[in-house]
Amino acid sequence: MADWPKTTIELATPKDIAAGSGGAYTSSYNLTSGANGIITMPGLKGFDAPPYNLFYDELPALDGGYPRHSRASSRELFIPLFLAAPDRAGLLGLKRGLIAALNPTLGPCRITFTEGDGSRRYIDAHYASGAEGDEGQDISGFLWTKYGLVLRALDPFFYSGTSHVIKFTTGALEVVPFFGEPFLGRRFVNKAHSLNGSSTITITGDVDTWPLWTVHGPASGMTFMRKVPNGPEQSFTVNAGLSETQTLVIDTRPRRKAVFDPVTGENLWKRLGPSPHLWPISPGLNEVLIDVSNVGAETSVSLAYAPRFISA
Repeated sequence: MADWPKTTIELATPKDIAAGSGGAYTSSYNLTSGANGIITMPGLKGFDAPPYNLFYDELPALDGGYPRHSRASSRELFIPLFLAAPDRAGLLGLKRGLIAALNPTLGPCRITFTEGDGSRRYIDAHYASGAEGDEGQDISGFLWTKYGLVLRALDPFFYSGTSHVIKFTTGALEVVPFFGEPFLGRRFVNKAHSLNGSSTITITGDVDTWPLWTVHGPASGMTFMRKVPNGPEQSFTVNAGLSETQTLVIDTRPRRKAVFDPVTGENLWKRLGPSPHLWPISPGLNEVLIDVSNVGAETSVSLAYAPRFISA
């Protein structure tokens, strides 16, 4: 059996992520190579399953309770670090640079795990504590120090380093790659599906995720529907007319929900129909219907998503 290469852990700071503007960026810290004077010690915690809250009712006349639902709560991540430098000035610069880079007021850090087979998963988390400093004999020296970083991931799930795109077309176009914001790394394009008809699409990952829709005109009177087994249909409509040169983006992600023209940046939220349900997609098979009026040979709809996972 061939040796499995060492897992790589990278820490991208809020400034790293901002520099990428939602696209490619360079992580400031490789926490496994030790090349920058910082290396992860044994004792990582919080990178498997997140904590779950179970909601239930106690039954007055029977033993036990009746489950209502469960939800994953934010998770705490612990990363023990060892910092060292060849001289005191180098250690001070290393410590000060790391502490400034972790500043949570600038946004979350991104922790990325790359396994020996090349697969990548990442999670965003804000620094919470652990770099306050301790001059204890076993904690710090003249040329070295230890930090037990504690970070809080408000979204408790990991994201794949490869985004997926599913195309819906009139049948007149070939499938083309999707190069839009915001997904990290490589992109995988699935087989195309037809517009104005029911399609069954296969979604990877462990939990629900929210897609980014991109509509290329000509198009108008758009309806996006998902049929839920043993539940009501979920749908939203967009009342906007697009020429063959225009594009519309519908971002369904929580805390980012938006409808806009990606070229001009115009906010088109008012074009949503009444009571819109910007629905998520679930792992496995999903039956969806994309109904678009006034289509042409160039009309297409892209569903882009980043698979979400319970653990790293």
